[in-house]
Amino acid sequence: MAPARPSGSHGEAVLASKPMRRTFGLIAAVLVVAVVVAACGGDDEASSGFAQAVDAPSDRRDAPELSVPRLDGSGDLTLEEFAGTPVVLNFWASWCGPCRTETPALIEFANERPEVKVVGVAVDDDPDDSRRFAEELDIPYDLATDRQGGQAARFQVQGLPVTVIVDADGRVVTTWFGEITREDLDLFADQVTTGGSGQPQQ
Repeated sequence: MAPARPSGSHGEAVLASKPMRRTFGLIAAVLVVAVVVAACGGDDEASSGFAQAVDAPSDRRDAPELSVPRLDGSGDLTLEEFAGTPVVLNFWASWCGPCRTETPALIEFANERPEVKVVGVAVDDDPDDSRRFAEELDIPYDLATDRQGGQAARFQVQGLPVTVIVDADGRVVTTWFGEITREDLDLFADQVTTGGSGQPQQ
C-alpha cells in the first residue's frame, strides 16, 4: 500500500522536496514488491491482507472508469452498469495462489449477499486459463479480463489479489490488498448498505 500523503495542520497537501520525493518513491517501490511477494510469491503463510482507511461518505472519490471485456465474450463490462448498487470489485488471476484461496469466500458472499454485486477481473492472465479457473470453482458472479493490466492500474493494483469496495454512488470506500475473508466482506457490505462503522480485522 502506498504511504499516506503528508498533510498540513489544516489538511492541505505538503509538497516534498526532490530528495524527499525520491525517498518516498523508493519506499513505495519496496512496499509494492513486498505486497507482490506476500500475495502471489508462493508463501502459503503470507495470506492475510490489509486495507486503506475506510473513507467516510463525504470523503470518498469517484471510482476510476472501468471497461473490460467479459470473460464469456458477451461484450464489455463497466462499473456504470451497476449504478445504484454497491460493488465488490475483485482483481485476481488463475496463477495467483491467494486468489484461489479467497475465491470460495467471494462465491459464498455473492450467493448470500445479493444486495452487493461481486465482479471479478482477471489481470495479466490468459483468458483460457481464467475460464478454466472459473469453471473449476463454479464462480457465479460477473467476470472480465484485463490482459495487460492497464485497467487494473487505475485502481492501484500492483500485486494480486486486490479488492476494491465501491458504494452505490460509484465512489471508492476502500481498497483491500491481499487475500480477503468472508468476515471482511460482510463488514464492508454492512458499511455500504447500512452505514455501519465496523472496521475489518487486519
